[in-house]
Amino acid sequence: MNHSARRPRARGLRRLPRFLAGAAIVVVVVAFAIHRRAPGPPPPHPGKGVLRIVTYNIRAGLGGLDRVAEDLAPLRADVVALQEAERGIPRSRSVDQPGELAEALGMEAVFASSFRIGGGGHGLAILSPHPISDVRTHSLPQGSGRWPRVALTARIDAPTGPFRMVCVHLARPRGWPLSNTATRVAQLDALLEALQDETLPVVLAGDFNCLPIALEGLSIARHFAGAWNPWRDGWATSFSLKSVGFPGGSVKIDHVYHERSWKSHGTWVAPPGASDHRAVIADVVPGWHELLPASRRAR
Repeated sequence: MNHSARRPRARGLRRLPRFLAGAAIVVVVVAFAIHRRAPGPPPPHPGKGVLRIVTYNIRAGLGGLDRVAEDLAPLRADVVALQEAERGIPRSRSVDQPGELAEALGMEAVFASSFRIGGGGHGLAILSPHPISDVRTHSLPQGSGRWPRVALTARIDAPTGPFRMVCVHLARPRGWPLSNTATRVAQLDALLEALQDETLPVVLAGDFNCLPIALEGLSIARHFAGAWNPWRDGWATSFSLKSVGFPGGSVKIDHVYHERSWKSHGTWVAPPGASDHRAVIADVVPGWHELLPASRRAR
């Protein structure tokens, strides 16, 4: 019997452990290199011509609304995207959380309810010290997610020029980290379709409930640039896994995206505060932006 045809496969199998060991070493080296690049605190002010975008899941303000305001005040944001904000819900003392935070921070606020609890609304908010107008709410597919989801968008007239701010909170994984991926991708597809006619530059921020290298991130990358650069910013993890039953660790699921013609000057995470999430800060520089037709997102 001729065994010569089997030998290449046997040699390949013998090489597999060495290949896997080499790949593991590469992963460890890359992970360590990114970890070493973790930046210090953000500069106290982003500087002229730079927009500071902040996204923060405040966990219904259950850690104290005053503490949420204390988390946000030092960041001096041009716009804040809030997730899990509440208005008129008994468990959060039936207060208007976006309104109270806006008053404490010297900003305007707009709110969109994703769903209602006890006569009040739980959802998204956008805060800014600059004029806010043309506020819109877009329903997103619920799919296999537990709760209905929406996207909140608003025009922000910043000193650097007007732009469209979009705040989202995508479906949460259930049972294991990659669950509900199809639902989140469908939610992003619906949002991108809703933005097809938008002529203003777009900034997209929120709790995406996925890693930046997941399928959802790849879907967004076809249209927008991420503000996070791991070689510059380190891991910048924003969510503590202890809050979902793990003994420790954290992951990056809160993100900021912008037009490809814009430039990111850095992203940071704020110190742990009133929520199980940490506020994510991105300093971005608006670039040249042409008013495009309805097909602007079909790239």
